[in-house]
Amino acid sequence: MRFLQAVQEARPVRVVLFGDSISEVGRSKTWNGGASVPEKNWGALLKSKLELAVPGSSILISHYGIGGQNTYEGLGRLDGLENFQPDLVLVAFGANDCCHHFLIPEETHLALKTMLAEISNRFGADVVVVGTAGDNPQKPFFRHLEATIEVQKKAAEEFGCPFVDTRSAMLVATAHGARWGDFHLADDNCHPNDQGHEIWADAVFKSLVTSKNNLVVYLKLTQNN
Repeated sequence: MRFLQAVQEARPVRVVLFGDSISEVGRSKTWNGGASVPEKNWGALLKSKLELAVPGSSILISHYGIGGQNTYEGLGRLDGLENFQPDLVLVAFGANDCCHHFLIPEETHLALKTMLAEISNRFGADVVVVGTAGDNPQKPFFRHLEATIEVQKKAAEEFGCPFVDTRSAMLVATAHGARWGDFHLADDNCHPNDQGHEIWADAVFKSLVTSKNNLVVYLKLTQNN
């Protein structure tokens, strides 16, 4: 595993957030995925969690997110990942498949399966599928959200990589939408605010810890030995 290899070689672990506007930081001075500053985007928060969990590690976070893109559009810029030489790619598309540049779930599934295989084969990186957290269930505007999440989960299972259920995590945090605005830019907005990015980072971190690959625990055992 590239993640483990990087730590064992005592070099920074190169983690790429590959997705849409929620993972977009650095393309505009005013947009940080919905967070108030880059340091409060879910990528930066995840970096802190990982470095705390694995003392002595160094996590290098890169953002490769473009707002408005669906999974097929992400597939179309896969070549750009080579510039990052990633050890771990967090694939976080799906929202725009449901609300902006629509894809039917079967199209999302095919694009995501292809993306996972290409990232692994071409760049040798570990991959994690970060599912879309969706919209407010009390003020819905997404289409086929649940079906899209199911095919994201299916693609991860077929490839054998972790799946992060950000939807469930956000529904718990927001009391099934009753407190949606406390964690997002508005009650009818899918972009997390600072508090929402905490939920995203925590969900991704917990998935890395509890997945069958169990990256963080394995790293601790490796270092202790």
